Amino acid sequence: MRIAIDLNDVVRDFSNNFVRYYIEGYDHKFDLSDFEFWSNDLSAVFPFKSQASYHNFVYNDYAFELFGKCGVCTRNLEAELNDWTEKTLKDIDTEEPIDVLFVSPMEYGLSIGNTYFFLSKLGTKVRETYFPIDSITIWDKCDVLITANPNLLKSKPEGKISIKIKTEYNKDSESDYTYKDLSTFLINEENTKKLINGFVQE
Repeated sequence: MRIAIDLNDVVRDFSNNFVRYYIEGYDHKFDLSDFEFWSNDLSAVFPFKSQASYHNFVYNDYAFELFGKCGVCTRNLEAELNDWTEKTLKDIDTEEPIDVLFVSPMEYGLSIGNTYFFLSKLGTKVRETYFPIDSITIWDKCDVLITANPNLLKSKPEGKISIKIKTEYNKDSESDYTYKDLSTFLINEENTKKLINGFVQE
């Protein structure tokens, strides 16, 4: 059994961090009064002069701030992740080992190195990270996907399990399980047992 954890807005507080640096480095007059994350496509949510301007901002000028320096989504997530991988998963009796990997689609260039820096700060025991150039192949890498990405939730194949982490932009997305944040899922061992039992039964 392979469980994949999407980094952005599940582990790494990417979208909220993006707002800060967009205002600081691109548009000081951006109005937040009626702002809403209606999509996870930030090039659609935030006005840029061109697609090239967006890519330069994300993958060059602010790659360190957005991907490397970014904080985690919840306060004690580092410790909770390690407890989950090193204790919870190992204490559950399964016939096959449970592997965990991180996934982060649409990264290239400077962002990948900065993501590895972010993961080094996280201190996680998860050793595999997958960087697909699109979202299509992620489901091929796992049996269970924990994500906030509406496109990934929508594209779940038969026989796989999806776990949605709630955000503004995915409130209409369907999933097998839903949690307000990753910490809520990790800290209760019964959530993991229910997940594994559900997978075995399928």
